[in-house]
Amino acid sequence: MTGEDFDLIGTGPVATVYGGLYLALKVFPSAAPPDALDAAERERAALDAIRDTAPILPVDDVLELPDGRTALQMELCSLSLAELVAGSGELLVADAVAVGLAVATAVAAAHRAGVVHGGLSPYNVLFHPSGAPVVADFGVALRRAFPVEQPTPYTAPETARDGTMDERSDLYGLGGVLHLALTGHPPSEGGEPPPELARLVTRLLAPDPADRPSTSDVVVRQLTALGEQDPPKPPRVEPPPVTSGPVARPRSRVGSGVVTGLLAGGAVLVALPFLLRATLATPSSAAPAPTPTVASSARSIPLTLDDPVDHGTYVDLSWQGEDGLAFAVVVAADDRKPEVRVAQRNRTMRVEVEEGREYCFQVQATDGTLVVESAPKAIRGAACKS
Repeated sequence: MTGEDFDLIGTGPVATVYGGLYLALKVFPSAAPPDALDAAERERAALDAIRDTAPILPVDDVLELPDGRTALQMELCSLSLAELVAGSGELLVADAVAVGLAVATAVAAAHRAGVVHGGLSPYNVLFHPSGAPVVADFGVALRRAFPVEQPTPYTAPETARDGTMDERSDLYGLGGVLHLALTGHPPSEGGEPPPELARLVTRLLAPDPADRPSTSDVVVRQLTALGEQDPPKPPRVEPPPVTSGPVARPRSRVGSGVVTGLLAGGAVLVALPFLLRATLATPSSAAPAPTPTVASSARSIPLTLDDPVDHGTYVDLSWQGEDGLAFAVVVAADDRKPEVRVAQRNRTMRVEVEEGREYCFQVQATDGTLVVESAPKAIRGAACKS
């Protein structure tokens, strides 16, 4: 079918998702009707025209499986915003703005191309292996062919009421994405967004579609302006260190595009997935986002990774860094794509590994303006690049 072995990685309200080394398959419970497939193909063609300029995860192929079920093939992104928040809590305000800007940019580009998402939620805001946030699952054709039985906390009231899926219902979904990113909770569970974003989130989540912003481009402009203001971050309580239990498999938050070699064999890592103000596809009128400065840990902010403790199937990592930094761990295996794992304010992490495989690890940190990197550490004789 694709030449990859696939494992179950997620089950949604309708479809089941399987992941391979590089590809993902979203499998529906039966064959889609021919008219739905034709409509889905038109949506896919429209999105193909913007795939290189907007932060979307396009569908690369529509497959008919041997048992007749319809499946969508796309690049594997193994971490969603919902999973990230569930594991690490709400995002820093600037990170939430950056993710929200990526989502709004993707939605605005799709709307201009004539495609409605129809089910926007934190579960289809994914993080690309590069670290950049992308939006998956665009299109209403297959949603109408395989309707969900129960609305989610991110379903617009009009969609739940009569099945309406349009540009205004996508705005409601965008409000739900921002609400979760900023508060750690879906809109139905309360939580107060910070003042600088509360009005925008409230408008996006307005029950009456007429009370929401007029277009997704308006939201893009508002989030771009907020990002440029660099609002002060409120004090945050240090969460307790993570001392046991596996961490999510995932890649990252927002990527900076800074690439550094880690394994001598040639693997590369993407610096801090959650760097503030990633380079996103934004309208030409928007000012380009600044990129944080990357510096060695010896130059300014001390950051030291302790020797990894190898337990065979997992490795315990710990590091030393200043208070107030946000951390991520880069994991590079000898023949795998490197992964970036969010640690937030924690200074320990347990990483699942394969027995006998060589690994290099590096810790990266940011205070929002400066990025620092520890010296890499190896297990099992891996040759790491500094």
